[in-house]
Amino acid sequence: MARAQRGGSGRPLLLTALLGGIAILSLINWHLYSTAVDISPLTPPARQVDGTEAKDIDLATPLDDKPLIVFEETVQRPLFHADRKPIERHKEVVEAPAPPTLNTGMQLVGIVKSAGAPGRALIRFAGEPIGKWVPEGETVNGWHLASVKTSSVVLEGNGQTHELQLPLPARAPAGERAGDERPEPPKRKTR
Repeated sequence: MARAQRGGSGRPLLLTALLGGIAILSLINWHLYSTAVDISPLTPPARQVDGTEAKDIDLATPLDDKPLIVFEETVQRPLFHADRKPIERHKEVVEAPAPPTLNTGMQLVGIVKSAGAPGRALIRFAGEPIGKWVPEGETVNGWHLASVKTSSVVLEGNGQTHELQLPLPARAPAGERAGDERPEPPKRKTR
C-alpha cells in the first residue's frame, strides 16, 4: 500500500513538468514563427575612391595577374593520374572489324546459357536481316547446333563442322574511354 502511495505522488509532478515543457516549446515555436526574418542581401562596404585603379591594388598572389590561357596546361592534365600526361582525344571513329563469317554466310550474334536449360544461340543467316534463336540440339537451315560454349557455338551440317565465334566489341582508344560520351546501348526490338 505504501508503494502505491509513493508512486502515485510522483506521477502528477512528472505530468506537470511534461506539460510545462510542451507549453514552453510551443511558445518558442510561436515566437519563431511570428518573428519576421530579414533575408535582404547585405551591401558590401563602400570602397574609398582615391583615384587608384584596380591594377594598382596589391594582388593576393602573383598568379592573379596572369591571363587564364596560361593555365590551359593545368586544365588538360588529369589531376588524379600518376603520370599527369594530357589526355589525347581522337575524334575519328574507330570502326569495328567485320565479324568473321564463314563461307556459309552465318554469323553468331548472341548466346544465352542458363542453369538447367540447354543453351541457345542467336544466329543470323545470309540474306536474313533478323537472326533466329536456335536451341542446342536443334537444326535450322540444314545446320545442326551441336554445342553452345561461352563465346562460340559448334555447327554441323553437310558433312562439315564449323565453329562460330562471337564478334569482339570494338575498343575505343584509352583517352576516349575515360570520359567521352558513351555509345547508346542497342535498342531491343519487341514483337
